[in-house]
Amino acid sequence: MELQWPLILFTTLLAWAAGLFAAQCLWALRGQGARAQMPALIASAALLVVGGIAVFFHLEHWERIFNGFGHMTSGITQELIAIIVLAAVMVVYFVYLRRSGDEGTVPAWLSGIGIAVAAVLVIVMGHSYMMASLPAWNSLLQIASLLGAACAFGPATMAVICAVRDEASDLTARANIVGQCVNVVLVAAYLVAMQATGGAYTQVEFWFDPTSPTLDITPDGSTAPFAGASVAWSVAAIVAAAAGVAAAFVGKAKDDWKVWGAIGCACVLVSAIALRVVFYMTGVSVYPFF
Repeated sequence: MELQWPLILFTTLLAWAAGLFAAQCLWALRGQGARAQMPALIASAALLVVGGIAVFFHLEHWERIFNGFGHMTSGITQELIAIIVLAAVMVVYFVYLRRSGDEGTVPAWLSGIGIAVAAVLVIVMGHSYMMASLPAWNSLLQIASLLGAACAFGPATMAVICAVRDEASDLTARANIVGQCVNVVLVAAYLVAMQATGGAYTQVEFWFDPTSPTLDITPDGSTAPFAGASVAWSVAAIVAAAAGVAAAFVGKAKDDWKVWGAIGCACVLVSAIALRVVFYMTGVSVYPFF
């Protein structure tokens, strides 16, 4: 399948936004990172807006995206609802931060809701891509891989903001190590799951598409992440995710999260984009094979 860069950016940036918001809610639950709360909220809101805008460029006529909003079973409608709910929670969170002034505190119940809604957004977003006709996509590990990216993005970004705002926190190192480890495990697990879906296809010697008569039905390696053109991207996804784990451990050892938190964010970004590239490269329907 052709790479859909607007959707790659959409899923990546929304996972980042949700992860960062969930992370700051976790910090708030622990009563830490007071001065980092407002900058983190602004950053997560900006990521949510930019990611939401990116999805419009998926369509040649972007205004037609509104045609799907009237159907509750539509994935794009469910994503919109989840985004609006998260945005509403962010607004309430902002109000409480403003009221608390320099204390930067919010109620525990609001932090709990923020973490839950952030997770729901990522799950809904991933679920909208699950289709029985696309074996590599139709996996719970596909959703889990987005959650893994959010788990790594959030603590790494929060670590950078806390370091810039001179906010000490005993949660930073633990959250980063756990988040990065979760991400690399889920990235590897999803790649293995995609590789296993190769058995859903059979060999087709001849194929004719009236609209593209010279186009191969399945370019080399398109149904498997560890074959053909997909290999480099798959390796990049794993290596970048593993580098994020290393950055978390080095950040803990050096206690320098301005540098190593930023490196961790960069590693997760590379890994997430590479994995979504593989996602589209392996997005081949089984229907022409029967």
